[in-house]
Amino acid sequence: MMHEMKNIFAELEEYNCFACGPEHPYGLKLKFSYDDENAIVVTRITPDSLLAGFPGILHGGIQATILDELAFWGTIAKFKKSGFTFDLSVRYRKKCPVDKEIEGIGFVGELTHHLASTSVQLRDPITHEIYTEGTVRYYLPDKEPRSSADS
Repeated sequence: MMHEMKNIFAELEEYNCFACGPEHPYGLKLKFSYDDENAIVVTRITPDSLLAGFPGILHGGIQATILDELAFWGTIAKFKKSGFTFDLSVRYRKKCPVDKEIEGIGFVGELTHHLASTSVQLRDPITHEIYTEGTVRYYLPDKEPRSSADS
């Protein structure tokens, strides 16, 4: 069953994530839902035209950011710990629009040798036409990553 995820970092004093920070003045402010039974993470966003690379097309770097963030939140939901992006591969299949709602979806895989792999897509929320797809692997250390305040 799909349920909305709480941003567990939002109350941290120095937290200002471009992708999911609710207070970031220029950020995407992404919110996520997670299906525990099927290990699926979902977000929806209507990207502003200010995020375009070419007119009407969402910048590829922003697309990659959303895919990476899907994997991050899916990894937290499934494995109950955070980590770091190990690698990210992206395939841009079709023009991803701005000023139109898009859906991001991630299918969280298994954990192997400290690496959690998630297959990710940006797609039309109605037709499920895929704009962008990829794979993100997160490295999950034995200990929780420390904040900069702990260094």
